[in-house]
Amino acid sequence: MLDRIRKVANRIFSVKVVNSRPIAVTLDPPITADRDQKTLLRQIHNELKTHRRELETIRLAATSEVMQDVSKFHRNQVKTLLETLELLATTDVSMSRFGDGEFRLMLLNDFNLRFQKNSSELQEDLRNVFTSNDANLAVGFPQLFRDAHWSGVYQELWPRLVQLTASDRAYACAHVTRPQAFSTLGQRAVDLWRQVWDGKKVAIVTGEGSRFELIPELFDNLASHEFIYSKPVGAYDDLDRVQALVADSDCELVLIALGPAGGILAHRLAGAGKRALDIGHLSNSYENVFKGAPRPEATAVTTDGEKNP
Repeated sequence: MLDRIRKVANRIFSVKVVNSRPIAVTLDPPITADRDQKTLLRQIHNELKTHRRELETIRLAATSEVMQDVSKFHRNQVKTLLETLELLATTDVSMSRFGDGEFRLMLLNDFNLRFQKNSSELQEDLRNVFTSNDANLAVGFPQLFRDAHWSGVYQELWPRLVQLTASDRAYACAHVTRPQAFSTLGQRAVDLWRQVWDGKKVAIVTGEGSRFELIPELFDNLASHEFIYSKPVGAYDDLDRVQALVADSDCELVLIALGPAGGILAHRLAGAGKRALDIGHLSNSYENVFKGAPRPEATAVTTDGEKNP
């Protein structure tokens, strides 16, 4: 196949050299008139589709056992999107969320995020959150996905991750803050989130220069709000200072958008008697589903244009 591609390329592409410099590529004859070229491109396309199907079959076979274990765990111990939102709307529990980034930071010594460098202290704190027995804290576990990304995550991490889970623990669904919550539950998700903070004094903890917005569709029913800013990079090292500022606030609820450090802060505040929810990119998720805005990971984290990791 490669030989055939080279022959066609040599036949149709011509680069002229003028004054020792190449000028624009020309097509001779035009590609649209070359039936052999079209046939070759169709063959390449079909072969690539075949190779993709073969790779997908290999992936499914290689991850089948692990994904069966994850599926069983998820079915027995992880709440649905609706169950999680109803829990948050009708009780005073706090929430820390885990995703692939938090799992990798917690379990892989050499893994770093662009906005959060790993350390043994960070790993220990993440483990403490994930294994917490605090009845006032809901630990969020990712929604079950079987795509190449998530099957790869679980193939790599599940043997160690499962050792940190508790068989008698019910986990919240971490994706209640993601677009899936709004695309699945629609206005019901909006109503339940608004119920969480209806008429409450709220403090929002986020990184300096963050693009987090209190969009009216979600937040125009707050009694009052204040922002408490942390570092946009390496927020974990700033948690003691931020926790002290929250302690001085008269807020009834703390909403946190601070990456992996946010879940640790929510755990600390819950232990100190202050309700805190790690809500991540909730506003971006709403706007992605209802307004067609880019997904959270495609939006800038800060006003200087840095993208989400």
